[in-house]
Amino acid sequence: MESAIILAVPEAEPLVGALRKEGDASAAHGVPAHVTLLYPFVEDPDEGIVEELRFFFAGVDAFPLTFTGIGHWPEVVYLAVQEAPEVHGLIESLVRRWPGYPPYGGAFALEDVVPHLTVVDTPDAQLRDRAAAHIATGLPLHAAAHEASLWMHREDGWVLHATFPLAPHELD
Repeated sequence: MESAIILAVPEAEPLVGALRKEGDASAAHGVPAHVTLLYPFVEDPDEGIVEELRFFFAGVDAFPLTFTGIGHWPEVVYLAVQEAPEVHGLIESLVRRWPGYPPYGGAFALEDVVPHLTVVDTPDAQLRDRAAAHIATGLPLHAAAHEASLWMHREDGWVLHATFPLAPHELD
């Protein structure tokens, strides 16, 4: 069993939902469009961890999320987050609290982690090209981070385990 902490972005679903189901395994297993904060996280988070996360996120102001560009890595097309410094700050704070759970299992140095919303992660170059062309028509995409959530991977897919409201904050 594994878990992940994410910022769900429901505002992105109309633009990327169908593409994600076609080309992102996490979508096919129930995870909504999102920006990952910490994955993998605690294998089986107990109520103490959930309460710590609730306390942690209660001290974080809600903030806008604006996706203005398209990024590419081998086999990946993603939406770039304009507020990457804010998101990266959250990631760094989570890692300071839980240093045993570096982002992506430590595959990248913390300073090299790029906050993003994966649209497709596939070897299919035609799907990647189609995804990039489609999402370009919907940019910029404006959303808001009002809550973080903890997701658990079980035998039958990913399930929402807990949500953590961010502190209310007036968004422009």
